[in-house]
Amino acid sequence: MRLIYVAGKGGVGKSVCSASTAIWASRHGKETLAFSMDPAHSLSDIFDVELGSQPKEIGERLHAYEPDLKEESKNFFRRYKNMLTALFGLFEVEIKPEDFGSVPGVNELIFMDKLNDVYMEKKYDVVVIDSAPTAMVLPLLQLPSITTSFVTRVLGVRNKWMSVLNMLEPGFGDAILNEVRSMRIKAETMRNALLDPKIATITVVTIPEKAAVMETERLIQTVESHGVHVDSIVINHVIRGCDCDYCHQKKSSQTGYVEELQRMYSGKRIAILPDYGGEIKGKSLAQVADELYGTGQLVF
Repeated sequence: MRLIYVAGKGGVGKSVCSASTAIWASRHGKETLAFSMDPAHSLSDIFDVELGSQPKEIGERLHAYEPDLKEESKNFFRRYKNMLTALFGLFEVEIKPEDFGSVPGVNELIFMDKLNDVYMEKKYDVVVIDSAPTAMVLPLLQLPSITTSFVTRVLGVRNKWMSVLNMLEPGFGDAILNEVRSMRIKAETMRNALLDPKIATITVVTIPEKAAVMETERLIQTVESHGVHVDSIVINHVIRGCDCDYCHQKKSSQTGYVEELQRMYSGKRIAILPDYGGEIKGKSLAQVADELYGTGQLVF
């Protein structure tokens, strides 16, 4: 299985690039899943189809999936019920399973858990991950160390407290430990996959504007500091083929940022997508796929 992780600042066209990549992969004989990790799902709008809470076949060898956060929150809570009950109990906080997804930072855990399920099933040849702004890849990289620290602490107090927890409810303490270990194994599995260039590639999408370019530079620096290689960059919404005053000024502004990215990341593949002048969705995604991969800007 190959994982293609598409990351970037909000509003730069990640979902369009994710959907187009999935279309290209499926057209070339790969069983492909476009997987949304963005709580504000966009794939259904981009593909112009209704997506449910399970992977849906939307074309030949092409599937798309927008996990229902509320439903997955309940599943996640049930899966790690003992650990979460103990954790929230420490702060005397009561939380309902259906509200669990609204807790800050929990989205990442839920989507990581679901992505692990998809990865372990090995049902698809390619999974294209449409990330949340800026990149949910960072929690995937950091989660193993967090859970390892938690497990270490739990093990450290095991002899003292596990028997007490088991007295409250038979097997409660051991169940907590098993759930934490399970989460750690999943987090390590996904982190190891992201670190393996034979399995995972990361594409960063940006636009030629100051804020977006600065965010891109920070994102790449942070991701690569964790040992994950960013394979390619897509510069989206580049003005072409118009000499009106507005477009001329826009092109002059964009050129400097495009050249800056090309200079800084000369060792990476850099693809340039034009500003199509309208909304890209449905059948027009094939045009973007051809522009990215058919011209050889990116190599699948």
